[in-house]
Amino acid sequence: MSDLTGSAVVATTAAPAPPSPVAGRMSLWLVLALVVGAYGAGASLAFEGFGAPSVVALFLPAGVTLSALVLNPRRRWPWILGAVVVTEIVVDVSYGMSARWAPGFALANSVEPLVGALLLRHWLPAEVDLRRRRDLLVFLGCCVGAAPVVGAAIGATTLAASSAAPWPQAFVSFWAGDATGVLTVAGGVLAWRYSPDHTSGPLRWLVSVGAAVAATMIGFWPHDIPLFYLPIPVLFALAFSQTLVVTLTAGMAMTVTANLMTSTGHGPWAALDTSEQLITMTLQLFLATTILGAWTLAVGVAERDRARRDTSVERAARLRLHALQVLTTDLAKAATSAEIADAVVREGLGLIADHGSVAIAVPGSTEIALWTSPDVPAGAEARYRRMPSSTATPHNDAIRTGQLVLLETRAEAVAAYPHLGELYQALEVSSTLCVPITGDTGPVGSLAFSFHREHGADPEVLAFAETLATLTGQALRRAQSYERERDATRQLQQALLPALGSGLGGIQVCADYRPADVAHQVGGDWYDVFAVPAGRIGFAVGDVVGHQLAAAAAMARLQSALRILAQSAPGPARVLDDLDRASALIPDAGTATVGYADYDPATRLLRYACAGHLPPLLVTGAGAEYLWGGRSLPLGVAPAARDQAELVVPDGAVLVLYTDGLVERPDEHIATNMRRLADAAGGLRDPDAETLCRHILEYMVGDEVLGDDTAILCVQFAGPAPAASVAHADGRIMPVPSGGG
Repeated sequence: MSDLTGSAVVATTAAPAPPSPVAGRMSLWLVLALVVGAYGAGASLAFEGFGAPSVVALFLPAGVTLSALVLNPRRRWPWILGAVVVTEIVVDVSYGMSARWAPGFALANSVEPLVGALLLRHWLPAEVDLRRRRDLLVFLGCCVGAAPVVGAAIGATTLAASSAAPWPQAFVSFWAGDATGVLTVAGGVLAWRYSPDHTSGPLRWLVSVGAAVAATMIGFWPHDIPLFYLPIPVLFALAFSQTLVVTLTAGMAMTVTANLMTSTGHGPWAALDTSEQLITMTLQLFLATTILGAWTLAVGVAERDRARRDTSVERAARLRLHALQVLTTDLAKAATSAEIADAVVREGLGLIADHGSVAIAVPGSTEIALWTSPDVPAGAEARYRRMPSSTATPHNDAIRTGQLVLLETRAEAVAAYPHLGELYQALEVSSTLCVPITGDTGPVGSLAFSFHREHGADPEVLAFAETLATLTGQALRRAQSYERERDATRQLQQALLPALGSGLGGIQVCADYRPADVAHQVGGDWYDVFAVPAGRIGFAVGDVVGHQLAAAAAMARLQSALRILAQSAPGPARVLDDLDRASALIPDAGTATVGYADYDPATRLLRYACAGHLPPLLVTGAGAEYLWGGRSLPLGVAPAARDQAELVVPDGAVLVLYTDGLVERPDEHIATNMRRLADAAGGLRDPDAETLCRHILEYMVGDEVLGDDTAILCVQFAGPAPAASVAHADGRIMPVPSGGG
């Protein structure tokens, strides 16, 4: 009976508004055939198993009809009720009932489910979740309580008229049988339809139903031993440990078994010496109370589990929100696309996935760059670090189409991307989601989320992934704009570095420049090395107040002016005098400091002068000492004649010219750091220009983020050479620039 009823309900499954997909796919005739089959089987069971001279009046078809009405759209109700009426009359007549009175019972058994369905849908117009207390109370009040009263009134009237039975006793018997049928059949069917059980396998169902039937048979077998309570602990244990659907199915099996046992003369109710109506009412009341008790326990357990699940989900949501806030902060700090990808891999992907990766299209290229989560094997990470955009991967497809790529099983993923099958197997990936990252002109990258479980991308994961992609896209737009600006300023900085002329023998030079404005890589500090008349070599270091492009522009003009003035001036002091007057015509060049020197390789005579600039440091085999001569005020401060100093430098000596960013720190006195600089330079044994430059930068700066631009120029007087060269601190040998920025 339960299997037939279940099949009928599945076939006719539909909510009144809108109809369910199952009902929409089934023809009306198939629905009617299933309803007629289930109803006829239940009615025949009532006659064969619970009929005269039985005292039992359990009527399971009452639950079949109610289920069919509730689960089908209202346009089908007249057909269903018509089929029920015809089936009821045919069954009644076939079992010997007079055709005169059969329509009365058919009317009772059609009006009753109609009233129950109308009342239920009035109070619960959407899905009926019998795991909720409110839905359960509405179902009990409308379908188990009120509707059987209407059917019992009509049925008792028909029964009293046809057999002269007392109306009150007939009413009680009719109501108890129909109410129990609705409770067991319709309750189980509605619970199955709106709360499907995908976790219980066939064996669990078989064991649960078998335990309920066995306990009922044992409890209802003897007359004189009170064992009828045995099904109660079994059903309650099922309610506590199994789903509601399994519990109600076991309850229906218990009810049918108890009625069959009683109708065959077994159990305590069959031995009672009282009226049939009282026996019927008390038996069905006992069974209904047992089922309701187990049902209530199952609802309580479900609410507890739902509360725990909701708490867990809420806690996970809070953790994700906090992590998202941390990630948002990291994205705001990230300046480049690589830093953004690192932040997303580190903070974002693991919030919802077991593995993940970030792909970003490389500007001006046909490749994508890939960043993977740390648990990806190093070989795979290296293999896919750069990929042509034509390679068939979820990342490339998401970027190309601008649509998410969802692969819900490993078989689906391997079928779509066979060459990734080995990687999916190594990472135990069973489902994958790839979401595009949208930029100003379309997709600029994508985020991939991989899961060990199949169907890992539920709606919550999808929503979070799209939010993360949106945040990443916003950060990438900002970073790529910055990167374009940075590339442009780097090109500008290189354009400001004049090329070195030829014929500068007798020196070796190493120089480096580190701007405080890391974002733009430009600033106001500079260095220069160039030829001047009479075979001399000029070199200078300067510092324009400020950073960024304005300081760089002033620096370029000041450096060019110094080069021009040095071609005709008799010495460094005169160069700075003329540069002082020229600086008045250069915007943002006021209070600039300059250190300038010229060197004659033939006589080894070094002449130098400093306009407000820090003293050069001369490094020889005897140590390091500052050259304090030839000092004057910064440019543009006050007109005054400037001094210069001179000395003959020993062979192999290195002159270190630098700007204040090398020795000035907010929390330290400049004299302290100047001593550190002298100690660092003088501590090396016979250094060359490159070694000394690298050593000074490592000792004085290291990886420190500078608060001021820093330029350093190391000139080694090493005798004549065929052509001068500059060795940068990174080890590259390049032509000596005439300015830096």
